[in-house]
Amino acid sequence: MATSGSKSVTVTSWDTLRFTWEEKSQSIPTNTTTITWKLQLIATSDGAINSSASKTWTVTINGTQYTGTNTVGIGNNSTKTLASGTTTIGHNTDGTKTFNYSFSQQFDITFNSWIGTISGSGSGTLDTIPRKSSLTASNGTLGTSQTLTISRNSASFTHTITYKCGTASGTIATKTTGTSVSWT
Repeated sequence: MATSGSKSVTVTSWDTLRFTWEEKSQSIPTNTTTITWKLQLIATSDGAINSSASKTWTVTINGTQYTGTNTVGIGNNSTKTLASGTTTIGHNTDGTKTFNYSFSQQFDITFNSWIGTISGSGSGTLDTIPRKSSLTASNGTLGTSQTLTISRNSASFTHTITYKCGTASGTIATKTTGTSVSWT
């Protein structure tokens, strides 16, 4: 699993277009992760671009598309953020999630040769979100103590265990953090 990732593509011999993402927060109740992302232009010692015209950028994350305009003018030995944002991504029912992303930036400049729109794509794997716990119990005998085993998927989970047998019902444990409970 990863909490961040990046993808870089070449614009010129001295310039790179880079997309980065990073986990910001996760929600166990909603089974989602919120990430922050950036589209950046990185120029080395001879990478200055003189351009003040409005250019179009596009970023697609897990099927959600963002678009806008910017300028790609940049000085030597500089990093410029062309676009940034926050996206919330839903996980699979088991708490796992791998998502795809793509990005493009219009340049439409001549830098030794014509440079049109530069694009790239990649994928990222988010940290797994803990899902529901499971309870294991053997076939018990009335009046005989047995152990109920709780397999919890997060140390922060608590569990309330109840029983029902015919018209009889009750509570065995309330908001326990234990992984086993003895019950007769």
